[in-house]
Amino acid sequence: MFNEFIHTYFIEPVLNVSGYNPFNTLAYALILVAAIIVIYNILLKPLKIKIDGKFALSLFPFILLGSILRVLKDADFFSSWIFVSPVIYILLFSVTLGSLFLSLFLGRKTKIPYQNYLFSIGFVLAGISFTQLRFINFTAAAQILGIDFVIFILIFSFGNLTKLTKSLFNKMVIFSQLFDASSTFVGVQIYHHAEQHVLPNLLFDLTGGVWSFFIVKFIVAVLLLYVLDSSIEDKNFKNWIKIIVIILGFALGARDLFQIMIF
Repeated sequence: MFNEFIHTYFIEPVLNVSGYNPFNTLAYALILVAAIIVIYNILLKPLKIKIDGKFALSLFPFILLGSILRVLKDADFFSSWIFVSPVIYILLFSVTLGSLFLSLFLGRKTKIPYQNYLFSIGFVLAGISFTQLRFINFTAAAQILGIDFVIFILIFSFGNLTKLTKSLFNKMVIFSQLFDASSTFVGVQIYHHAEQHVLPNLLFDLTGGVWSFFIVKFIVAVLLLYVLDSSIEDKNFKNWIKIIVIILGFALGARDLFQIMIF
């Protein structure tokens, strides 16, 4: 019974690329929360890594790398299940972690900030992978990026009006989530792509429209920021959680953007 349950709800979705279900969604969410805490306490904190804008920027190419690799799997460039969620996240974490260790070593040897090395490694890997994408739908890109441009202007124009949204980190948390919402909106509403995640599909069914994703994403992001800023005193840990939220938003949004552009 247990083996059948695991196979049906966890193994088959990976092997068949059939997406998410309530059981694996909940399990992966719990694993993510545990990983956030464990990685910070056994890796980032002992290494005395400052979680700031420079660190976040150095990770950005790896976010793109993960999105690109996943889209290449959708395009049948790769056939292995290694490039299917959630296994691809383990692969990407391993690559990023190895790059971080190498960058820290090189940084100490050369006195050049390790973030420069980390960004460069990720940029090269993402760049090589990016050359394998074959874009055909530039109209979709213009639609998504056009929406994102308006959102960006609104966030950075009105964000300074409230204490909660004044910091760059907080602005990027909100923008990353709305970037994901814009890619999902254009993909599902205009190009009729299927949404693989459970919660968005439930939301679409309840509200009757993909537009609601923008509202829910914005509200959840703001509430999360309020909880983080009002309840966590460790600034490093607080920024680490915010970076994870930013990563999730940009990773999912970029994957949807690239996927729409190649089909």
